[in-house]
Order: sequence, then structure tokens, then C-alpha cells
Amino acid sequence: MTVDAKAEIFIERSRKTVASVMFDPKSDKLWVGGLTNVFPMSSGLLKKGSHVERVGVFLNRAYSANLRVIKEIDEYTLEISADEPFEMKLRYELAEAPGGTLAKMRVQSIGENEYRQMPSSVFARNVSESINDDLARLKRQVELLDAD
Repeated sequence: MTVDAKAEIFIERSRKTVASVMFDPKSDKLWVGGLTNVFPMSSGLLKKGSHVERVGVFLNRAYSANLRVIKEIDEYTLEISADEPFEMKLRYELAEAPGGTLAKMRVQSIGENEYRQMPSSVFARNVSESINDDLARLKRQVELLDAD
């Protein structure tokens, strides 16, 4: 079952401000749905080589995910591999936009997953809804910060 889900949202803050939340594992529980705990294995903002463990629930299944930043395209674009709740590659991207930042996420499955009993279209829709909800939470959190 393959997934290639994309989401984006406009945030009325600078890329630096958005990155200070989106790329800080200590802020993950504020905007990533279903997380119960986060254990950064590296200090500071995410960058190539950073490693984070996320514990949570996705589609009623508990998981413990190991995330590793595998590629840092620039300070505002990262590619991340994750082994749970299914094997995937994540892409976080922050693009300049008039009056703020366009925050983008992409999730691509890269292997088998434990959700095989679910029709692939339903699974893909759930992933898409999840990342859209995550970005909406990110927007709310970041826009609570003082304007830059």
C-alpha cells in the first residue's frame, strides 16, 4: 500500500519563527497529533543526523517511532525517515510567501505497514487528514507567538 500525501498552510510569521517550532522536537507535542511523548536524541533544532523518538497513537494503534533527519537541503527544508507508525519519508519545507511562510509537509510510504487490512484509499485519506490537521495546529501555535 503506497501513500504520497501532501499538505500546506500559510502562516503569518517568518520562516525563522515557523522553524523555531516546526523544527524543534521539544515542540512536537504542540502540533503533531496523537503524540504522548517525544525524546530528542540530539540537541537543538532538527538538522542532518538529528534523531528523535516519538511515542503516540495513529489510527488507534500505539507506536514508538524513530525519526532521523537524512537530508538537509537548506535550513528550511528537511527530509526525515521514520519507521513507525509505518515506514515513511517525511519532508518539511518552509517557503517564503508575502506576509509570512508557506509551511509544507509530504509523507511518502517506503515499505510495508501494519494497516494492510484498511483499503489503501482510506489509509491515504487518513494520512492526508492527519498532516493537514498537524499543519493547522502548527499555524495556531506559531501565530500565538509575537509577530516578528
